[in-house]
Amino acid sequence: MTEIEVQKLLELAENWIAQKTDEKLDDVQKSILRQALAGEKLKDIQVPGYQSSTIQREIAPKLWHLLSETTKKEVSIKKVRLVLEELLEGRNESRKVSKKTLNLPLELPGGQLDLASTFYVGRPVIESRAYEEIGKPGSLIRIKAPRQMGKTSLTARLLHQSKNLGFRSVALNFELADNEVFSDLNQFLQWFCATVTDDLQLPIELDTRWSQFLGSKKNCTNYFEKYLLPAIGTPLALGLDAVDRIFPYEKVADDFFGLLRAWHEKAKQSDIWKNFRLIIVHGTEVYIPLSNDQSPFNVGLPIELPEFNSTQVDDLAQRHGLNLTFNQIEKLMAMVGGHPHLVRVALYKIARQEIAFDQLLQEAPTETGVYADHLRLHLWNLEQHPELAWALKQVVETDSPVQLKSGLAFKLNSMGLVQLQGNQVRIRYDLYRQYFRSQLKGELMQTYRSKSLVAQTALDFAAPKTTAISLLASKDDIGDNRLAAIVFTDVKDSTQKQHKNQRSTLTAIRRDFQLMEKMCQQFEGQVLKSMGDSLLMCFVSAVKAVKYAQEVQKSLIAANAKLLTKGTGKYQVTALEHRIGIHLADVFFSGDDVQGDGVNIAARLQSQAQPGGICISWIVYEAVKTHLDLKIICSEHRSLKGIQEPMLLYQVAP
Repeated sequence: MTEIEVQKLLELAENWIAQKTDEKLDDVQKSILRQALAGEKLKDIQVPGYQSSTIQREIAPKLWHLLSETTKKEVSIKKVRLVLEELLEGRNESRKVSKKTLNLPLELPGGQLDLASTFYVGRPVIESRAYEEIGKPGSLIRIKAPRQMGKTSLTARLLHQSKNLGFRSVALNFELADNEVFSDLNQFLQWFCATVTDDLQLPIELDTRWSQFLGSKKNCTNYFEKYLLPAIGTPLALGLDAVDRIFPYEKVADDFFGLLRAWHEKAKQSDIWKNFRLIIVHGTEVYIPLSNDQSPFNVGLPIELPEFNSTQVDDLAQRHGLNLTFNQIEKLMAMVGGHPHLVRVALYKIARQEIAFDQLLQEAPTETGVYADHLRLHLWNLEQHPELAWALKQVVETDSPVQLKSGLAFKLNSMGLVQLQGNQVRIRYDLYRQYFRSQLKGELMQTYRSKSLVAQTALDFAAPKTTAISLLASKDDIGDNRLAAIVFTDVKDSTQKQHKNQRSTLTAIRRDFQLMEKMCQQFEGQVLKSMGDSLLMCFVSAVKAVKYAQEVQKSLIAANAKLLTKGTGKYQVTALEHRIGIHLADVFFSGDDVQGDGVNIAARLQSQAQPGGICISWIVYEAVKTHLDLKIICSEHRSLKGIQEPMLLYQVAP
């Protein structure tokens, strides 16, 4: 048997065991299996540091038993090769059949996968434990993983399982809460109770059940204990997604999470609370100071979602109608690991024949690759936390593990950028190593050591200063390349208005432009150029850009209201409605001009905005959602002119 054939069977055994048990073969087991597959007799198998008798009587028999359990076939040293060859043959036949018969409609990667989605790859061991736990009285399940690892999709399936058990279920996502909700514990708990009640389609009875003489936590407990749980008459499974949103509000977080822990403890004594099942979902480490007996993050069933193994990646490839070789799967996972979303993006693009496999890997860590938006969002987050950017720079500059301060290491791990290895970290994927090596460089990176420099927000685009944006700038023949928030505006029906009354319309445009340009300076932006009825602006941050857009639209609406003739509903002079589009991207500045794909996309977004409204890209939404009170009218994927893939857009009211 050739070495290549031995390696294939060894990989098959490893993947098969990992898929069935979520465990990995250790080096000793792999060495024994490799030698057995190569034809060695048991008495001749040698492993440094182990006696032959130990291998024959203890380690090898346990290995054969493990393989027997996972393959459902009797395995011994004489049969192991035959069993694995049969598995490999069956797997290859299955792949041939799937390639001929599988013709599934592709789904855009991103967001929660539908319960019926063919592209959901399960994690059997983890899910079976979670399904079992959700059925237990008073159970608590904690799901933690970085973004886009499948937390929300798993939560949806747990809640669906609870429905199959006859429970009522509610999925509550804290991203849907307005910022003002978190400012006060009483207001927050009332919103919490009202939201759960509304999802259960019960009357909201806060007016009669919220006593001014009892504390907020006691009122909330009574509301569940004396109203909601008795009213539904069955167990309630409550899934709390994106609880990270609460972490920055320490006063609310401390009391709310302490309350959840108290409810969990009540289930040990109270029959009504045995009907309460809780799922807590978060993506980052818990940094709020909670005592051990008040925290819900140290009880219940903890679930940290692992990445896909090579068997799961191969399975997902087949579902996309692709028959990747072992070598191709290995190359893909060397670039992006088993990250579910990143793997899906690659398979989706290849399946649609938009890009060849080798080209995808070559361009992956660049600004033109399929992961450009994903990487820019990470870059944006690092820009907001310069101490993390500086720490990550130390990690990507070496191929060896690096020791960081524990707080920085945990935060980078929560972002999914590094892996923890004892007290050290190493970069998680080669995708991140290559991209951030090219981005986090230059003498200006030294300024990340000073928070005061990073806090500086003024940005002079004609003569760049040492700011958070220019720290990540790179010099190019076509200008300075920087990450910036681009704002593009235009006037609804401008051509028709000018055709009808050119002088009045142009006067109105100049009038509104004066207001818009003045407010642009107030929000530390800069008007780069005006083009007829359009303005092109840039801002140091997406937060300032969106806040500017909100305030300027409010001001324009108020100014238009003053132009109305009382009692007639008609304007004394021409009133205009402006549309605003905002995108966050790398662009090139050359003198007073700006170019790049980000400018084009901002212009396309502006055309999608409602009159008097604002349209933002998904990357802008991700950057500002925890900082601003956004009134989202709707969100949807739309095809934009000149952009290959539909883009997720958000319509925002002023």
